[in-house]
Amino acid sequence: MKNSFLRIASYIAITIIMVYGYLIAKGFSDWELLSSFEPLLIPMLSVGLFLSIYVHILLHEGGHFLFGKLSGYRLVSFQIRHFKYSQSDHRLHHIQTASPMLAGQCLMAPPKGDYAELPYRAYLLGGVLTNALTGAALYSSAYLMELKVGSLFVLFSLVPVWIALSNLLPKAQNDGALVKEASRSLHARELLFRQLEMAQLIEDKVPFTDFPDAYFACLRDPQYQKSFLVDYFYMVAYVRALGKLNFEEADSLLQTFSDNRPVKESVYWPIYLMESLFCDALFGRIGTAEEKYSQIQAQPVLKRYWSANNRIRAAYAFFCHADIEAAKNLLGKGPTAAEDSDQDSDNSVELRLYRWLNSYFEH
Repeated sequence: MKNSFLRIASYIAITIIMVYGYLIAKGFSDWELLSSFEPLLIPMLSVGLFLSIYVHILLHEGGHFLFGKLSGYRLVSFQIRHFKYSQSDHRLHHIQTASPMLAGQCLMAPPKGDYAELPYRAYLLGGVLTNALTGAALYSSAYLMELKVGSLFVLFSLVPVWIALSNLLPKAQNDGALVKEASRSLHARELLFRQLEMAQLIEDKVPFTDFPDAYFACLRDPQYQKSFLVDYFYMVAYVRALGKLNFEEADSLLQTFSDNRPVKESVYWPIYLMESLFCDALFGRIGTAEEKYSQIQAQPVLKRYWSANNRIRAAYAFFCHADIEAAKNLLGKGPTAAEDSDQDSDNSVELRLYRWLNSYFEH
């Protein structure tokens, strides 16, 4: 709570300094004019500022790409909300269930070499630098214009400045938090680079069962448990176990994750809660599953995750409530290729799980 308050206070302070400094520099003295403006201007400016957010998100991810390329990184995918360009097939994809926490992402694979010597700061902070430079350019340009037009430039310069600050000040797993974490130890940097390498394998549609076991050795090493970057490896290992329909191993991984890590502080907390409910339903822990269901329904972000995953909802309906019709109906809304896809689609863990659940209703 304290950190959130300080973060918001810093945004407000910088906004006041930028606006007040500009008005003073331009010799503005009639402060009563600030309360007299055209009412129609408010919605127009609001729409313009909202749309500009997506422009600066695009520039932010473009900054990651530019500085990543300069550091020897290779593009894996470039995503803005529900649209993702994949380097593996050179196509633009529409993502139905994009994470509500993800506004954009430029995912790049690190160059080959010793993890201890690989660069990472330029790639991770490239987006912040691009937003900061864009904000500075807009703000400084305002001083070259007459007051009315210049005020608009000041207003629109606030958006990239806010985006830069929101990514620079460490929070969750934003750019600033990643740089801070990777700078702490070699173990953290190893996790960062391996995560990027694994993300490339996933984007290239390499089966999870073909992932090198060495990537998951960190789950047994206490030294890696000190970094929040290990959370990603728990999630991938869990999906890997699901792909083999090894539900005992998958359930064990989630329990180990919750035992070793502060799960509620993790960015993967929504995914953990959903998947642990799935495992609770499979293993007959109905009371625990009911508690998690109530928790999910009480939080809008969690409800969006819940609504987007018919597989988990179907398992809950069938194993916890024995509601066969509801389960069949939910599975019928799942991937259209769940029943008639070709063998190449077997690499999709989600499709395999849908087929497995559907097998309960085939006879």
